[in-house]
Amino acid sequence: MSTENRNPTDAVKSLGLVKIYTGKENVHALRNVNLSIRKGELYTLLGQNGAGKTTFLRIISTQLLPTEGEAHVLGHNVVTEADEIRKHIAVVPQDIQTYGNFTPWEYCYYFSLLRGMSKAQTKQSAENALKAVELWELKDRTCAQLSGGEKKRAIIATALSSDADVLLLDEPTSGLDAVARRKVWAVLREMIEQGKTILLTTHIMEEAEMLSDRIAILDKGNLIAEGMLEEIRGLTKEKFRVVMEGDTQQNELAGKDYRVVKFGNKQIVYVEDDNEALELVRDALKKGLKAEAARVTLEDVFVELVGGEQD
Repeated sequence: MSTENRNPTDAVKSLGLVKIYTGKENVHALRNVNLSIRKGELYTLLGQNGAGKTTFLRIISTQLLPTEGEAHVLGHNVVTEADEIRKHIAVVPQDIQTYGNFTPWEYCYYFSLLRGMSKAQTKQSAENALKAVELWELKDRTCAQLSGGEKKRAIIATALSSDADVLLLDEPTSGLDAVARRKVWAVLREMIEQGKTILLTTHIMEEAEMLSDRIAILDKGNLIAEGMLEEIRGLTKEKFRVVMEGDTQQNELAGKDYRVVKFGNKQIVYVEDDNEALELVRDALKKGLKAEAARVTLEDVFVELVGGEQD
């Protein structure tokens, strides 16, 4: 990477990143992806299965070589300076399996020691991480005795206790119940306040809305959108949605041809502004339908951008 392309505010940067898996059919997992993740922000990658999210994380974490292009972490090249990068990152893979005879304490303590932390620092860091994910009371129980969600929290605690500068989290809260998930959210935002950088992938749209400083959307290996939540929401012409329940025809909705998505006797009607939304709710209530209006969600925008829904 040339000196002029080095940015001291970037924690992660990719330039023309390409990944092609070769076989009977070549699969283009990433297509010329250019993005920059600033130090001290939580950056979320969204995409359908196979969009390239995990491939991107694996390249950034030095587990996978790119086919073309460059990627850097804290200014270090992922290909030529992998050893240096590994000193500064912690990774939570998507489908990691725990060792049954390890306890949450052993995970946090020994993996931090392997990173070169002192014993005193490691003990304190492990305790803080396990308390943060509410596993302190279970710290000496083997993973074989833990539930699936508790195992996942043990792995998250291991990453938290590492004191790494950059955390790479691939769907870290999948499989967690709502209460545990929100506790992890709180911990991740606390880490951002402490100056850490987090690259997150998720299929949970509420998670992306609640946590992200910026969001990127990958579709078939292409980066198709990037920005803060409000910027992403602004990418569609419809700014409001009306959720209706009952039997009605699209052309009966206040006399206008709206974009409508149906789920049985429920439907979402997309409108351009709040006045249209309120008018549509009033019209629906007069027809004896249930209706409520709200702003479009990140999920609404995501589905439209990736072409996952037909009117």
